[in-house]
Amino acid sequence: MSAAAAPLERRLLQLAKRYDAIEAGLEQLQQRVQHANHNRHVRPAAAAASASTPAKHAADLSKLQPDPKDPLEVAKLRRYCLEHGLHSAVFQWVPSNYYQENLQWRRDALHAPSIQHLCKTILMENTHCTNTDCSDRTNSRYYLVVYQYVDRFNSDMVSRAVHALNPGVGKKKFNFRLADPVEAEKLTGVRSGAVAPFGSATSIPVILSSGIARLAPPHLYVGGGHVDCKCRIDVEEFVRVLNPIVAAVTVPLTEEELLQIAD
Repeated sequence: MSAAAAPLERRLLQLAKRYDAIEAGLEQLQQRVQHANHNRHVRPAAAAASASTPAKHAADLSKLQPDPKDPLEVAKLRRYCLEHGLHSAVFQWVPSNYYQENLQWRRDALHAPSIQHLCKTILMENTHCTNTDCSDRTNSRYYLVVYQYVDRFNSDMVSRAVHALNPGVGKKKFNFRLADPVEAEKLTGVRSGAVAPFGSATSIPVILSSGIARLAPPHLYVGGGHVDCKCRIDVEEFVRVLNPIVAAVTVPLTEEELLQIAD
């Protein structure tokens, strides 16, 4: 390299270093500006969301306040929801011919997302249970079983699900059947078609069909204490508050069976 070229090369190296420094500084400045803009937009949004939460919560609770038109059974369920944190519950009245119509009609009457969201609650008894009451959640004499209308509950699957919670107890100690109607009304406090999976006259453990836990959007429709009243509840809240046993206890109905649903 000639003596004349050496100074030029040094100058080029110096310029390159300055360019790199300027570029790094610009990148840092750009990051700061982006961070500032992000905080300016996010913080007010977060504050607005925080401010709106109490109002939404209050609106939900307002729907659970006593209604003078409610029969005693529905009023009790509203009070149960308020006192136990089922604040997503919404009670809806339906026409008296509700159970004479098909699932699509019922879905529309409730403004439900799909027929899969329509659920029913039945009381099942373990006739071979070693316990005589419902004090043991894992081995109760009775269970409220919640499942979708598009499915059929399977008593053998219920037996297997509860037996799995009782290692060391023989299979013969688990034999589930529908509870006697008179006994069911006594324990739940309401008649068939109005049973809710909460607020029963007797505290009864709940078994939730695993299909309900996968619903989207995540809410279910169940009985609301009166044959013409239904209740919509958020699934996550339902699970958190009621602590049900979530298990596969049903088999899908055939298309022909679904078409025949109109009691």
